[in-house]
Amino acid sequence: MPSVLHRFARFAVVGAIATAIHAAVFTIAIEFVQMEAVAANALAFVVALLTGYALNRRWTFVAHGAEHARLWRYAIAALVVLALNSTIMFAVVHVAHWSPYVGLAVSIVLAPPVSFALNQYWVFRRR
Repeated sequence: MPSVLHRFARFAVVGAIATAIHAAVFTIAIEFVQMEAVAANALAFVVALLTGYALNRRWTFVAHGAEHARLWRYAIAALVVLALNSTIMFAVVHVAHWSPYVGLAVSIVLAPPVSFALNQYWVFRRR
Protein backbone atom coordinates (compact mmCIF):
# COMPACT_ATOMS: atom_id res chain seq x y z
CA MET A 1 0.00 0.00 0.00
CA PRO A 2 1.45 3.40 -0.96
CA SER A 3 2.37 5.75 1.85
CA VAL A 4 0.57 9.05 2.42
CA LEU A 5 3.61 10.83 0.97
CA HIS A 6 3.50 8.63 -2.16
CA ARG A 7 -0.23 9.30 -2.57
CA PHE A 8 0.35 13.03 -2.06
CA ALA A 9 2.99 12.95 -4.83
CA ARG A 10 0.52 11.24 -7.17
CA PHE A 11 -2.19 13.65 -6.05
CA ALA A 12 0.20 16.51 -6.96
CA VAL A 13 0.72 15.09 -10.47
CA VAL A 14 -3.05 14.72 -10.95
CA GLY A 15 -3.45 18.20 -9.49
CA ALA A 16 -0.98 19.63 -11.98
CA ILE A 17 -2.91 18.05 -14.84
CA ALA A 18 -6.24 19.24 -13.44
CA THR A 19 -4.79 22.70 -12.80
CA ALA A 20 -3.57 22.97 -16.40
CA ILE A 21 -7.03 21.97 -17.60
CA HIS A 22 -8.62 24.44 -15.16
CA ALA A 23 -6.36 27.27 -16.33
CA ALA A 24 -6.97 26.47 -20.01
CA VAL A 25 -10.76 26.33 -19.67
CA PHE A 26 -10.70 29.48 -17.49
CA THR A 27 -8.61 31.36 -20.08
CA ILE A 28 -10.84 30.28 -22.96
CA ALA A 29 -13.96 31.29 -21.01
CA ILE A 30 -12.51 34.71 -20.06
CA GLU A 31 -10.73 35.60 -23.29
CA PHE A 32 -12.89 34.05 -26.00
CA VAL A 33 -16.33 33.59 -24.46
CA GLN A 34 -15.96 36.69 -22.25
CA MET A 35 -17.63 35.06 -19.27
CA GLU A 36 -17.74 36.73 -15.88
CA ALA A 37 -14.72 35.62 -13.79
CA VAL A 38 -16.56 33.72 -11.02
CA ALA A 39 -18.69 31.83 -13.56
CA ALA A 40 -15.63 31.08 -15.70
CA ASN A 41 -13.85 29.78 -12.62
CA ALA A 42 -16.80 27.52 -11.72
CA LEU A 43 -16.95 26.09 -15.26
CA ALA A 44 -13.21 25.47 -15.31
CA PHE A 45 -13.38 23.90 -11.86
CA VAL A 46 -16.06 21.40 -12.92
CA VAL A 47 -14.11 20.31 -16.03
CA ALA A 48 -10.94 19.89 -13.95
CA LEU A 49 -12.93 18.09 -11.24
CA LEU A 50 -14.13 15.38 -13.62
CA THR A 51 -10.59 14.80 -14.86
CA GLY A 52 -9.24 14.76 -11.32
CA TYR A 53 -11.83 12.26 -10.09
CA ALA A 54 -11.04 9.79 -12.85
CA LEU A 55 -7.27 10.02 -12.33
CA ASN A 56 -7.39 10.05 -8.52
CA ARG A 57 -9.77 7.13 -8.34
CA ARG A 58 -7.72 4.97 -10.69
CA TRP A 59 -4.15 6.04 -9.90
CA THR A 60 -3.70 8.10 -6.72
CA PHE A 61 -5.96 6.27 -4.30
CA VAL A 62 -6.52 3.09 -6.38
CA ALA A 63 -10.09 2.76 -5.17
CA HIS A 64 -12.11 -0.33 -5.97
CA GLY A 65 -15.81 -0.76 -5.39
CA ALA A 66 -18.23 1.63 -3.69
CA GLU A 67 -18.08 3.87 -6.77
CA HIS A 68 -21.51 5.37 -6.12
CA ALA A 69 -20.72 6.37 -2.53
CA ARG A 70 -17.26 7.67 -3.45
CA LEU A 71 -18.65 9.74 -6.28
CA TRP A 72 -21.11 11.43 -3.92
CA ARG A 73 -18.40 12.09 -1.32
CA TYR A 74 -16.07 13.35 -4.07
CA ALA A 75 -18.80 15.68 -5.33
CA ILE A 76 -19.43 17.05 -1.83
CA ALA A 77 -15.70 17.53 -1.23
CA ALA A 78 -15.44 19.24 -4.62
CA LEU A 79 -18.28 21.59 -3.70
CA VAL A 80 -16.40 22.56 -0.53
CA VAL A 81 -13.30 23.32 -2.60
CA LEU A 82 -15.41 25.07 -5.25
CA ALA A 83 -16.86 27.30 -2.52
CA LEU A 84 -13.32 28.09 -1.36
CA ASN A 85 -12.21 28.82 -4.96
CA SER A 86 -15.25 30.98 -5.68
CA THR A 87 -14.85 32.93 -2.44
CA ILE A 88 -11.22 33.60 -3.29
CA MET A 89 -12.10 34.66 -6.85
CA PHE A 90 -14.90 36.94 -5.65
CA ALA A 91 -12.66 38.58 -3.04
CA VAL A 92 -9.80 39.12 -5.48
CA VAL A 93 -11.88 40.38 -8.42
CA HIS A 94 -14.81 42.18 -6.83
CA VAL A 95 -13.42 43.30 -3.47
CA ALA A 96 -9.72 43.89 -4.15
CA HIS A 97 -10.29 44.76 -7.86
CA TRP A 98 -7.28 42.73 -8.96
CA SER A 99 -6.87 40.60 -12.05
CA PRO A 100 -8.79 37.31 -12.13
CA TYR A 101 -5.43 35.66 -12.77
CA VAL A 102 -4.36 36.69 -9.26
CA GLY A 103 -7.47 34.92 -7.99
CA LEU A 104 -6.55 31.86 -10.00
CA ALA A 105 -3.02 31.88 -8.56
CA VAL A 106 -4.26 32.24 -4.97
CA SER A 107 -6.74 29.40 -5.52
CA ILE A 108 -4.00 27.18 -6.91
CA VAL A 109 -2.02 27.68 -3.68
CA LEU A 110 -4.81 27.36 -1.12
CA ALA A 111 -7.23 24.78 -2.53
CA PRO A 112 -5.03 21.68 -3.12
CA PRO A 113 -4.14 20.99 0.54
CA VAL A 114 -7.82 21.21 1.50
CA SER A 115 -8.76 18.97 -1.42
CA PHE A 116 -6.09 16.35 -0.60
CA ALA A 117 -7.14 16.16 3.04
CA LEU A 118 -10.79 15.65 2.09
CA ASN A 119 -9.89 12.98 -0.48
CA GLN A 120 -7.33 11.17 1.66
CA TYR A 121 -9.30 11.03 4.88
CA TRP A 122 -12.90 11.00 3.70
CA VAL A 123 -13.57 10.28 0.00
CA PHE A 124 -11.06 7.47 -0.66
CA ARG A 125 -10.39 6.36 2.91
CA ARG A 126 -9.66 2.70 3.43
CA ARG A 127 -12.42 0.83 5.19
